[in-house]
Amino acid sequence: MPTDLAAATARPEPFAPGDGPFWDDPYIATQLLAAHLDPSHDAASRRPAELDRTVAHLTALGLARPGARVLDLGCGPGLIAQRLAALGCRVTGVDLSAGSLAHARRAADAAGLEIEYRQQDFRTLDEPGRFDLVLQAYGELSTFPDDVRDDVLGRARAALAPGGALVLDVSTPAQAGTGPQDEWAVADGGLWRPGRHLVLARTHRYPGDVRCRQYTVATGADDVTTYRMWFRDYVPQTLTPVLAGAGLRVDAHWASLSGDPWHADAEWLAVLARPAG
Repeated sequence: MPTDLAAATARPEPFAPGDGPFWDDPYIATQLLAAHLDPSHDAASRRPAELDRTVAHLTALGLARPGARVLDLGCGPGLIAQRLAALGCRVTGVDLSAGSLAHARRAADAAGLEIEYRQQDFRTLDEPGRFDLVLQAYGELSTFPDDVRDDVLGRARAALAPGGALVLDVSTPAQAGTGPQDEWAVADGGLWRPGRHLVLARTHRYPGDVRCRQYTVATGADDVTTYRMWFRDYVPQTLTPVLAGAGLRVDAHWASLSGDPWHADAEWLAVLARPAG
């Protein structure tokens, strides 16, 4: 077991994947859905009041309006999609998680809302010119290596109808903290496993504001799994040229999707971008 743990906790190459399923692991997916739906924290989705502020901001910008065609990338259990549909937007939600989408469909049916939900990896998006607003909330763009990020942005740009807008947020270096941030714990249930297990968490840092939060989970000598959460953090000066490379110009940026003014200590960077030219 010590040899396995030493290998499992070693510093990986940038954006190397973990060795176990995450979004499509049946147990972890159930725990993630519960986290999304818990209104007491922002660990998976933002609190209801913040989601309301986000939708109010999109409305004030004229982006969320009756009849607007909205694509919600990584929609999860539909917390933003349902709010937009209630305003009269024609919403399409895309997500990998079957469990989250099942909840989203049930919630939409109960509210009498027509929302198109699709189980799809949005890295395969191919919807040219279909949407007035493409939305990606909670920083998923930060989790991609550069080539995947650029491809996703190109697909999002292509999905915009004339006059359309892309709105997204990314993590910033303020989220990274300082120090090694190495932790270990013995847990009886929780996110990773239903029974007793050991969790070794380690943060690895790389040039270019790249970091990896690595979790090694062990239930025994023959069951050691490593999960990796990658982040490339941005500030306006580093995100703007990335968007420009995808043919997008930044029209506005904020410290949140709710329109809070940008400041250097903000943990989130939100942008409104449109096709250049």
